[in-house]
Amino acid sequence: MKSFPRKPKRLSSRGMTLMEVVIALGVVAFVVPIILTATASTNSSRLSAEADTRSAWLAKDAYREILSKWANPVRESAITGNIDFPAFAEKEAPLVLAYDFDGNFVAEGSVTDINSPSQIPKAAYIVAVYGESHIPPNLVVANSNPLSLLHIRVLHPAKSSPGNRSVLRYNLLTFRQSSL
Repeated sequence: MKSFPRKPKRLSSRGMTLMEVVIALGVVAFVVPIILTATASTNSSRLSAEADTRSAWLAKDAYREILSKWANPVRESAITGNIDFPAFAEKEAPLVLAYDFDGNFVAEGSVTDINSPSQIPKAAYIVAVYGESHIPPNLVVANSNPLSLLHIRVLHPAKSSPGNRSVLRYNLLTFRQSSL
């Protein structure tokens, strides 16, 4: 049997061709902006979801403050003035409360904080509340006590112009509680 001499294996020193480099750069140029856009929109959605969740907490906090003020008007509260049951403030001039990013009460505000960027330091959320006397049609009986229909709006971010804020609305029907 005759054996053929083997050729020694050469290590390939071949690099990428120009065409392979151009295709790779094209793929990267196409994929990277898509990934960055998706990341930015995910972050925006997360921040929006956090703000919506915190808004619900702030509406509940404002509701608790109002119930507490009705139960004991002299009790120390975020609300400094007296609020009458069942109706208080007005749609055009609501009770305004300012909260920071963590949901902590900062200060009472005014209508100017709703109609323009808030000047309250550290304010991130503005809560506007007013109450109306309400007797549901199915409860119309002699000597029935009216309920209070609370209209709560949470505006975020407080430092933005009114057109750039997100507004979440809550309507709560409640009765006056004697103590909390």
